[in-house]
Amino acid sequence: MDIASLIGVLGALLLIAIATGGRFLQFFDLPAVFIVFGGTFLVVLSKSTMADFRAAYTTAREVLTTKPMPLTDMIDELIAVGRVARYDDRWMITLEDREYKDAFIAKAVRMWVDGIDHALLKDALLREITEMKIRYEQARDFFAYAQELAPGMGMIGTLIGLVIMMGGVNDPRTIGPGMAVALLTTLYGAILANVVIGPLVQKINGHGKRVKRNYEMAMAGVLFIHKGGDPRLLPDLLLGHLPHEDSAPIALPEPKQDKAEAEAPDNA
Repeated sequence: MDIASLIGVLGALLLIAIATGGRFLQFFDLPAVFIVFGGTFLVVLSKSTMADFRAAYTTAREVLTTKPMPLTDMIDELIAVGRVARYDDRWMITLEDREYKDAFIAKAVRMWVDGIDHALLKDALLREITEMKIRYEQARDFFAYAQELAPGMGMIGTLIGLVIMMGGVNDPRTIGPGMAVALLTTLYGAILANVVIGPLVQKINGHGKRVKRNYEMAMAGVLFIHKGGDPRLLPDLLLGHLPHEDSAPIALPEPKQDKAEAEAPDNA
């Protein structure tokens, strides 16, 4: 679990609980919970397929429980791959049997070892990046809709509570429950949208951008090595071409043909 998310959400709920003056149970109402939390869940489900629903929650769990590989570790991994390909006579077997820290690098290297042409390898990796980007965008949009919907469900609950109050105006015993539903549904909708779902949407968005950056840098590094580039140049080349949001994929310069490359294995 992402410790920052855990501290942030629990801390915010704790501050809200403290603000109640220790009478936290007075702010719990089961009908209001059903209207806001249950209603939000079911309406979001109604606009999605079950596959979209499962994919969004799988992506959210991934965002909260994993971290993208640090850039320095990823570059070290690419350098190690490049050294094997450049200097190891049994480079194909070594790379095939190697344990990789990053699944995208592992997939790219194994496609290379399988003998895929440089252009086809680039196209396959670009498709992988596109699919990853779409997956995170769909999860972000899924929870962003829930964030927009929660205050609306709170307003629906408020109207229901007011109707209950007005319908039982001659019976004082019905005014309290109706007032509780009217006020607490608005509170629950605001908390659900701004304390729980809002930060999750931002987490998914930021995590997806970092993973995309890593994938693009890994693709550029693997393609550079695939064409016989010197792995020692990767730190300067990759860190000098950090992608920005909505920028085109990294394109490293063509490796120079030199004597050392001529003696290297044919990686294409």
